[in-house]
Amino acid sequence: MFAIGALAMANYTMMANNMAFRGMMANNARLGLLSGLNGQNFNSQQLAALSAKDTQLELDAMTCGFQYTFAKKMLENLKKLQKDDIERSFSIFA
Repeated sequence: MFAIGALAMANYTMMANNMAFRGMMANNARLGLLSGLNGQNFNSQQLAALSAKDTQLELDAMTCGFQYTFAKKMLENLKKLQKDDIERSFSIFA
């Protein structure tokens, strides 16, 4: 169980790191949209395209946040199982 648990822990750690990075990149892209406006006059199609892009980036950031939270919770659960497994195995020898 320990080897499989260690692999799962590594997988969830990698997933949490990747989701944190992707969420940060989505938020940076949203800020880039704002800084690129420069007070220009936009027609309705351009504003609609900017709004759609902002909405997509916001949804991506929220999805990454959810997946990050999921990965961290799974990692906590695996660490708890590992701790319980270690305590149980040492109580057998005691």
